[in-house]
Amino acid sequence: MARKNSNSNKTMKDYEESRKRLNTGAKIMALILVASMVVFYVLSAGMFLWD
Repeated sequence: MARKNSNSNKTMKDYEESRKRLNTGAKIMALILVASMVVFYVLSAGMFLWD
């Protein structure tokens, strides 16, 4: 049982590290999505006002 516990501690640490990386990736993807939405809105508003 002690051996299994030490393995679970290692996997828990690995899980926390992978979760931090996943959160960072999710934040970057969200910022890219928001930026692309703003660019699309500005371009579509500009084309609408151009006519």
